[in-house]
Amino acid sequence: MEVSEKKQIKMYSEKDLVGKGGKFLVLNALETSIFCREKFSEEQKMIASSAEDYAKEQLKPVSNELNNVLNEELTRKIFKEVGELGFLSVDVPEKFGGLELDKTTASIVVDCLSSGESASIMVSISAHTGIAMLPIIWYGNDVQKEKYLPKMASGEYIGCFALTEPGAGSDVLAASTKAELNKEKTHYILNGQKIYITNGSWADVSVVFAMVGNKYTAFIVEKDCEGFVVGAEEKKLGIKGSSTATLFFENCKVPIENMLGEVGQGGPIAFNVLYPGRYKLGVTTCAGAKYLTTGALDFAFEREQFSRSVSNFGMIKNKFANMVTKSWESDSINYMTTGAIDEAINSLDKTSDNYYEGVQKIIEDHSIEASISKVLGSETLAYTVDEGVQIMGGAGFIEEYPMAGAYRDERINRIFEGTNEINRMIIGGYVLKKSILEEIPIRMCIQEREDNWIPSDKIDDDSIEYFKVVEFCRSLLLNITNHLILTYGQDLKNEQWILEPFADMVISFSIIDIGFKRLYGLEKNDHKENTERVFRHSLANHYYEILNNSKLILEHLPNDEINNKIEENLNQLNYKPDRIKYKQDIVNDLYKFKKYYLD
Repeated sequence: MEVSEKKQIKMYSEKDLVGKGGKFLVLNALETSIFCREKFSEEQKMIASSAEDYAKEQLKPVSNELNNVLNEELTRKIFKEVGELGFLSVDVPEKFGGLELDKTTASIVVDCLSSGESASIMVSISAHTGIAMLPIIWYGNDVQKEKYLPKMASGEYIGCFALTEPGAGSDVLAASTKAELNKEKTHYILNGQKIYITNGSWADVSVVFAMVGNKYTAFIVEKDCEGFVVGAEEKKLGIKGSSTATLFFENCKVPIENMLGEVGQGGPIAFNVLYPGRYKLGVTTCAGAKYLTTGALDFAFEREQFSRSVSNFGMIKNKFANMVTKSWESDSINYMTTGAIDEAINSLDKTSDNYYEGVQKIIEDHSIEASISKVLGSETLAYTVDEGVQIMGGAGFIEEYPMAGAYRDERINRIFEGTNEINRMIIGGYVLKKSILEEIPIRMCIQEREDNWIPSDKIDDDSIEYFKVVEFCRSLLLNITNHLILTYGQDLKNEQWILEPFADMVISFSIIDIGFKRLYGLEKNDHKENTERVFRHSLANHYYEILNNSKLILEHLPNDEINNKIEENLNQLNYKPDRIKYKQDIVNDLYKFKKYYLD
């Protein structure tokens, strides 16, 4: 991992790390800034307003039916409406009827459509615009794009992504579906099945993966293809208003021109389109957590026990403070991620034949951030809906109230787009990869901090304690990273007992680092003061999480030098947060605004 001094100096600067995924690990708030919702452009704000208005006026009134009844006619009506508004075509090239906007705007659209409070329709739309359309946008030829994208962008066609098989879930390359070229060399003949396919029974167009010989390959399969059979709808725990079905391929004839990409390119196609699906899931689950927080709050104000509103009880206030903090953390990570990706994509030449190859590489390079977005958003929503049921008491368990349905709908988010376990493996594995290959200068950052875990950079007095805590946590994480690499090398990716707490350290550090950068970049006003009260709670929580996970790792893999450094720097840091006071302040703000208030 040694590099020359010249190379080190070049790498360890903001300029040379522009567009690089994982750079938050080594660049502090004085060295770089991040994108956040406070930096939305006027165009992005207009699109957000339009999407939110549509969601509240058209989706929310029918949310009960959308969430609980499988209604293809209503879903298709909505698809055509959001298609006319341009919400299905944000990623589609203008040449093929799309808007061709940035990844942040694509995320803003699903964020604001979530205001319609229908998880099922958001699952259907997200699968369509993401994993169904992106393979064609990125890998299709012009004939395929011209044939399918305008109809998918308008909502005339619904798409699906047929990847999972009975014996190939997270291990997608273990697929058994076969594709053989017929004697006439006019069609591929597909045999096999795909399970748990979102939009499966409604899809006009399916992106299907099969083995051509021993090469994993993608195909565009239309619903009218001979031998294409749609199974019965699955009876699901939640998202009951979305279609989930098994697809059967019984000597299914797919025209040779419907191969997507090249023979053997199925793996990259499958994996690359999942990355944006992850950060978009982070966005929609975060949005869900916000409106469920508001819904639980409305109920708490009205519900009385012991002759007073339950909103007055400290244990209930504690839940609300945590809901607000977790939602703000998730929101911060989501738009930092899209902003970093957009920053890198802006350097590409859109007219180049390799433009989409460049886009894919950039998004893959931000796989750490995308997986953090997915894990954090889904677990924020899980916490919020679980505590929402608890706040509502018996009413939360009754189907008449939306919280019960939300409780069921939420559960899938920690499973699809890669389980949260898989995403933690990705987080840990990519930090390992970027460290060993020196894609980010982690070794150099450790060397610079060897005798000074808490840099004495000049920063304003209001922020100095926050800065020192974040930088202590950065030094601790980087030293644990180095310790694990020296212990396991590349085999670390197979050590799941260690990889899980290590990934949780990375997640916690990303939260406090990005949170501080967001706060530090805000103008001084009431919004910044409200934000600061949430950030200091977040900082204290994850400071302890990082310490606890480092101790867990060091119990199993002792390192006296790191332990001594921890003790030495903890004494120097002398950080004494008051989390109960912080949460009390957050609840006071929440009760004043009577809704999630940091957007």
